Amino acid sequence: MKTRRPEHSLSELSVTEFLTLSRMGFYPHGLVIGSSLYEAGTQYDWVVATAEVKSLSDAMRKARGLAMKRMRDQALEMGAEGVVDVRLELEHHLWRGARQVVKLVAMGTAVGFDADLAPEAFRDAPSLRLASGWPFTSDLTATDFVALLRAGYRPVTLAMSSCVYGLDPRELRQYRGQDAEVLSLTQAFFDARETAMDRLQQDLFSELPRGTVDEPLGIVGMTVGEATYGDRQSAPLVEFTAVGTAVALLHGQDPRRAATRPRPEVVVPLDR
Repeated sequence: MKTRRPEHSLSELSVTEFLTLSRMGFYPHGLVIGSSLYEAGTQYDWVVATAEVKSLSDAMRKARGLAMKRMRDQALEMGAEGVVDVRLELEHHLWRGARQVVKLVAMGTAVGFDADLAPEAFRDAPSLRLASGWPFTSDLTATDFVALLRAGYRPVTLAMSSCVYGLDPRELRQYRGQDAEVLSLTQAFFDARETAMDRLQQDLFSELPRGTVDEPLGIVGMTVGEATYGDRQSAPLVEFTAVGTAVALLHGQDPRRAATRPRPEVVVPLDR
C-alpha cells in the first residue's frame, strides 16, 4: 500500500536514523503526540495499609490508553504505517484538595513506506499496519526497527503496564534508627512488579488476541522503572512500570526479511 508523502514533516529522528529508514523506503510523516490527564481521587480516599492503590494504577492504565490512541489517531490521519521511537512521559501531580492527578504524554515519529523511494527489491513489500488498520507503535529506534525487519519480525504495539503500592507509615516506624532491611518496602516492590507484569500480558493479549495474524510472539527492548514518592502528609508510595515493544512475525512474502538472519554486533564505546 502506498501512502501519501507529506511536503513538510517534523520529526525527532537523528540524521543516522533518517538515513537508515530511507534506505528501506520509509520516510517520516511528522511528530505525533497524544496526552491525557486523569484524576485518581484524593489521598483521603486511600486506605492506610500496605496494598495496591488501585485508583492510581487504574488512572495510569486509562491515561496511557487514551494518550496512545490519540497518538495513533494522528499517525492514521497522516497516512502513516506506524510510529517509531515512541517515548512515554509520566508525571504525578497533587492538586488542591489532595486530588491526585496522573499526566501521561506519548510522542514519537510517524513513518510511512514510499515504494518510489525504496530499493527495487522492496517495492512490493506489504504494509506493516495491523489487521485492524491501525498503525503499529514501537519504542524502538529507527536502527533497531530496521534490524527487526531484517531478522523477520515486525513491531505491532507498545506494551506498558504499571502498579502503584501504598505503604502503611506505621509499619515503617519500627525501622527508625535500625540497620536492617525494610521488609514491607521490599515486599511492596516485589508485589508491584509481579502485578504489573501480569497486567501487561493481560492487556497485550486483550488488544491482540492469540491466534490472530498480529498475535505477539514476545516483547523486545523492555525497560523497567521503580520509583518511590510521597511527603510527610501522605503515605509513601512505590511504583513499578514496564514498557517494551510487542513483536510478531513478518509477513511470509515480505522482501525486507534478510536471506540469512543478521548476527548481532558487539559495540564497545571508546569514550568510557
